[in-house]
Amino acid sequence: MVSLEAQPLRSSFGKVFMGAAGTDAAPSDDQFNRVSFLSHFDGANNGVNNAFDDGSASNHTISAQGSATQGSFGPFARPDGEFSVSFDGNGDTLSVPASSDFSPGTGDFTLEAFVNLGIAGSSIAWHQNRSTGAQVNLTGSTTLNANQWYHIAVVINSNTLKLYVDGTSDGSVTNNEVFNNNDVMTIGGNADHIGATNSMGFVNKGAAGGSNNKWFLYFAGAGSGITFKGQISNLRFVKGTAVYTGDFTAPTSKLTAITNTKLLTCQSNRFVDNSASAHTATPTGNAAVSAFGPFLTRKVYDPAVNGASAFIAARADGINIADSSEFNMTGEFSVEFWVYLISNDAGGIDIMFRGYGNGQNTQIGYEPSNRHLYLYNDANPVTSSTDMHINSWNHVVCCRTSSTTSIFLNGVRVGTASYSTAVDWGGGTTQFMAYGTGEYSPAGYGTDLRLLKGSSAYDATASTLTVPTAPLTAITNTKLLLNMADGQAIDSAAQNNLTLVGTAKTSTAQKLFGTASLLLDGNSDLVTFPSEAGLYGSGNFTIEFSFRLAADVGDTAFVAIAKWETSGNQRSWMVRIDNVSSANKIKFFDSADGSANTSTTFATSFSNQTWYKIAVVNVSGTVSMYVNGTADSTTHSLATGAPYASTGLVSIGANIPSSPEQFFNGNIDDVRLSKFARYTGNYTAQSEPFPDKGK
Repeated sequence: MVSLEAQPLRSSFGKVFMGAAGTDAAPSDDQFNRVSFLSHFDGANNGVNNAFDDGSASNHTISAQGSATQGSFGPFARPDGEFSVSFDGNGDTLSVPASSDFSPGTGDFTLEAFVNLGIAGSSIAWHQNRSTGAQVNLTGSTTLNANQWYHIAVVINSNTLKLYVDGTSDGSVTNNEVFNNNDVMTIGGNADHIGATNSMGFVNKGAAGGSNNKWFLYFAGAGSGITFKGQISNLRFVKGTAVYTGDFTAPTSKLTAITNTKLLTCQSNRFVDNSASAHTATPTGNAAVSAFGPFLTRKVYDPAVNGASAFIAARADGINIADSSEFNMTGEFSVEFWVYLISNDAGGIDIMFRGYGNGQNTQIGYEPSNRHLYLYNDANPVTSSTDMHINSWNHVVCCRTSSTTSIFLNGVRVGTASYSTAVDWGGGTTQFMAYGTGEYSPAGYGTDLRLLKGSSAYDATASTLTVPTAPLTAITNTKLLLNMADGQAIDSAAQNNLTLVGTAKTSTAQKLFGTASLLLDGNSDLVTFPSEAGLYGSGNFTIEFSFRLAADVGDTAFVAIAKWETSGNQRSWMVRIDNVSSANKIKFFDSADGSANTSTTFATSFSNQTWYKIAVVNVSGTVSMYVNGTADSTTHSLATGAPYASTGLVSIGANIPSSPEQFFNGNIDDVRLSKFARYTGNYTAQSEPFPDKGK
């Protein structure tokens, strides 16, 4: 059973958080790692984060095609090291193919990572089968708590194997065996191969019944033959080097690829190896990337600081900018943008494209075989010899100074030529993260597109430039600026891409906290975002939001928040406001199989034009509703096996059959979804926004 948090929410010092949001005194949430969604809906009036506005003085019209949407993930949003990988303890793993990189022989090595355990009362432990068939076993003496970050390391130094927890030695044993094993390395792997009756897998090399010299790093006293449950961040394997030879100060920032690093992963929002070896890490089960990590210091989201991006999911997606003579560069110019590609397409990619619809071609893209950047202008006048990175942010600049035209990648000039011919980004539709109808369009994220005509933001004759560290601004001669941060309908917990449908927008006219709330007109508006499979799993959960009805429900129903796709048997749960005997009342639905459902109407009646704070909490199958911190007199019993682990979207303001329906009419503010029961009895309702950061 998921442990319950005492109420009200308190710090480790026992004081109720009362700081002002967005300041250093802002409250923290010591269970932030179990928040799966959080949005304050703050921002400018009428802000919508899928409205692609030109931030330059030219104010060009920009339209999205396909399902291009904006999200709060951007190059300035969170350093990669703030991410982790979440494992639900039910079969999730990452696997890395067999490699000699992980066979140090009799030499030194270091394996380290940050872990946040979902099960308390465990100790780090090591098991190895010797070449003789004998075993080496070592269990640390430190008892690890749940929901707390630890730095864990195992080090071989001159045939002595040592365990470290937060830089302090936690046990040692002589181990002079050969560490050569050609099996796959598994992260989050199952520890029951060692025969332990109370163990939780962490990292293993070798399979049950396999060869000797297999080894397991696991947690003893944390379950019974289960896969890892919790978060893993910044996992590094160094071959041939004992990084730590005695007690040390645990790292306070993300790990780097030091000499002899053969694996460095669980750092970014993708399953990638950040070492030079670039091993492929393949997830199984419900292993998912989380924006919760050991170095995270969360602030209330600010687009001027954090940035945002457009998410381009498929080849039919992209952003079109209407034709303008301002894009015809006959002299000095610069075009720059940030791009984060999530696939390497052998057919090549055009990131910036001009001329769709008129037969002309001006492009910035990369070659199909090697990801080398080029400028194409009825020929290839400038090409590079450096690969653009996949699954990481790339800053790209194409600029001209006098007659020198150059391409820069991440601050380094990678291509240059004496080229003074006009570079024409006019005379046809200009596209960003798109090519025509999609043949060579990229998949990934793009942001901070800035075009200058008549001058360049950078010196094309220089070998390097300073890469921006904050969203770009409209400097002199800026003719186009697309920052992607027009509104603040964003998810500050899991970094999901929110899609605002219809005329859904932020409104400063009504808000419970902060500067604004989400305004829905009851006609066609809603917000959707993708959810990880099994948003709540089979455990406890808390659904929190505040709402204000613009009018009585009447003859229809208003969906507040739901994971309920009726057209594809993807029902999971729904919180809806119904008209019951001429009163507005909340009704909770759940499904165990995605099709059939059960429901309960709670007793409390709600007036329109009034703000209410709602918490719907599941404790071991009994669902309670709290209104402004006070429990409703009615409870709901979940169906056995509910809620169904739907893979469908979560929606705010309507459910999602083939066509959305039951649209909410009014305002919604401060939505938070948590994977545990925050309240077990009456509590003091929040008097400020939910905390936007962890400890």
